Amino acid sequence: MEYGWIMLFVLAIMGGIIAYLGDKIGSRVGKRKIKLFGLRPKYTSILVTILTGISIAAVTLGVMSVLSENVRIALFGMRQLRMQNEALETQRDQLLKQAGDLGKELDEKNRLIASNEDLLQLQQEQLDGKNEEIRLTQLDLQQAQAARDDKARQLSVIQVAMDKALQDKDKAVADRDAAQHDLAVLEETKERMVSTIEVLDKRIRILNETMTNIREGTVMFRVGEVLSSVVLSSGQDGKTTREELSRAMQQTNAMICRYLGITDENAVMVYIAPDEFNAAISALQQGEAGGKKLIRLIAAGNIMVGEPALVHIDMHDNNLIYHKGDVVYETELNESETAHNPELQVMRFLHDVNLQAKAKGVLPDPLSGNVGALSATEMFDTISRIKGLSGEHIVLRAVTLNDTYTAGPLGIDIIVEPIQ
Repeated sequence: MEYGWIMLFVLAIMGGIIAYLGDKIGSRVGKRKIKLFGLRPKYTSILVTILTGISIAAVTLGVMSVLSENVRIALFGMRQLRMQNEALETQRDQLLKQAGDLGKELDEKNRLIASNEDLLQLQQEQLDGKNEEIRLTQLDLQQAQAARDDKARQLSVIQVAMDKALQDKDKAVADRDAAQHDLAVLEETKERMVSTIEVLDKRIRILNETMTNIREGTVMFRVGEVLSSVVLSSGQDGKTTREELSRAMQQTNAMICRYLGITDENAVMVYIAPDEFNAAISALQQGEAGGKKLIRLIAAGNIMVGEPALVHIDMHDNNLIYHKGDVVYETELNESETAHNPELQVMRFLHDVNLQAKAKGVLPDPLSGNVGALSATEMFDTISRIKGLSGEHIVLRAVTLNDTYTAGPLGIDIIVEPIQ
């Protein structure tokens, strides 16, 4: 507004000056009877007045053109302005048409999303029902396992009593009849306990099969099962750490695809929560530079055939626990223990070896709880060697076959030696 008043003021001043000058020039022309272009003084005065008016108009337009871009456009760019207006209207029509098409596409996407949400809700309700069935079955399984363990403890106590009865039998010939009767009773009780354990074992197998098939599918991996493990360096930069952890995930994905016979290289069968993945990267970065971390990918739940695998990351320091040839555990067996039930003694020994290795830092399998496995051939060979030294005082010694790290597994050789 201030700018317009200034322009009007300038135009008024300049118009007044030009009018004044024109009047003076016209008066002098009239008084001196000056002729222009051969015209009479009267017409010359009129011509001067006309030229003065033209000058005022020209100066007015010139000043307005200099001071206002809109005036310049109105005077000299009207045609270009109309062309731009037509182009903008055409562009507006195109944009309105595109907006209409996008609106239709958005409506279609919204309908698809609503349909998928309904399907997802239905599947979630079905999954909740199946999870509740699994929970109840697991409770039943735990009760059966607890009953089996209780019977196994009772069997162990009975076995100890049998061993003592056999010792008493050898030492007291006079009480032979009573000892034989006690032995027979213990044998009968043992048979009942073994029968009970077999029934419980059968029930556990049935419950496991029920859990496997409860969702009318085949379980590919059980909850807590280790899908894969890898040792990564800690203390590296974020990019390198992310690449190595991603490579481990890709290798696990490829393993599952091969297991299922999937040939599509772009198929994704392993999923992990982004927060957990990023937390693992941060933990690796913050670890000691040059250190080694054991990364185990563990199934977050029972994974059915054809379903993607949701996994958790289990991270540990991968330390050297045993050197090759180290003694993991050793125990002595007296003459009575080697003479009676060497199978039970070997099982107890392996159980103690497993406990000792776990206490030392070797990670067990989450499902079985074992840090390693002894083949049936090796077990029978150990039992045979103990039977070969029946009635002697011996030592059982578990020695590592290789260097063993936190990741395991623990491989052992069982040495059976008599004590002189």
